[in-house]
Amino acid sequence: MTIESSSRREGRPSEQQPPERIEHDIEVTRSAITEDLRALGEKFTPEHLKSEAYDAARNVAGAAREAVSDKIEQVEGKIRHVSSTSVRAIKRQAERAQRNPMATAGGALLVGFGIGLLLPVSQAEARALSEPGRRVREVFDQGRTTAQRVREGLEETAMDMKDAVRES
Repeated sequence: MTIESSSRREGRPSEQQPPERIEHDIEVTRSAITEDLRALGEKFTPEHLKSEAYDAARNVAGAAREAVSDKIEQVEGKIRHVSSTSVRAIKRQAERAQRNPMATAGGALLVGFGIGLLLPVSQAEARALSEPGRRVREVFDQGRTTAQRVREGLEETAMDMKDAVRES
């Protein structure tokens, strides 16, 4: 607040104010500035800054705890859902296995065979299985060739039957 603005507010030009009034206004302004500077000084003391930093860190930690807690609840909910779904699926599979044990045994055999294929082969196993493996490949190839011949023969027979039906 300046002297000029103070005098304008009162509606008197600054020349008409008595010196005591001007000194009083200066003292009031000086006191207000001193109080503002003291407040600023207190606001920027190391203790006050440390307290504000501590409060901000505590607020951030609280928000982080809350966010983590929310995520944990979401994950727990998903785990409960997956767990209950898995339990139901396992129960269904157990019921199917009881109704059809041969299919279960065949599935287990295939799974075991698949796992066996995935395991690394040692040199001793490779040597021991090389001859039987060659024989299995030969039998497999012969079976494939025979299956192709049978398919071709069945296709020919089907075509002949189709033609015979059309002619009659």
